Amino acid sequence: MRNTFHCCLILGFLACTPLFAHHGTSVTYQTDKTLTMTGTVTEFSFSYPHPQLYFDVKDAGGTIQHWGAEFAPTPLMMKDMHVGWNRDSIKPGDTVTITCNPHRVSGSTACLARELIVNGKKLVMGMGRPPGQEPAQGKE
Repeated sequence: MRNTFHCCLILGFLACTPLFAHHGTSVTYQTDKTLTMTGTVTEFSFSYPHPQLYFDVKDAGGTIQHWGAEFAPTPLMMKDMHVGWNRDSIKPGDTVTITCNPHRVSGSTACLARELIVNGKKLVMGMGRPPGQEPAQGKE
């Protein structure tokens, strides 16, 4: 009976281990480097584990490159940080200027979003305003 209890306890612990795991962004992205690009949104997925933005960028030769960027916070974290925007704030066809950390794999077209401007409006990527503290009309 005691062995069965210990076995169940160990199996239960092992089953829960993935819940505590999380990857660090410095493993996947070059956090010491940034690049800034302007392009057109093709898709935006405001989902777990991280929102994803897909966009097309024309290179110097006029060739279109398909890029993807992930956001560091999850949708729930963004809600708790009161960033002031949501899944409907970015749509296909929108113009984006994104500053991001490039992927560690050379030639990859994926990056980690750090700053995002959509149709000329900067979207907050970190802590926003506390609830109830919106800017006065015309002040921003």
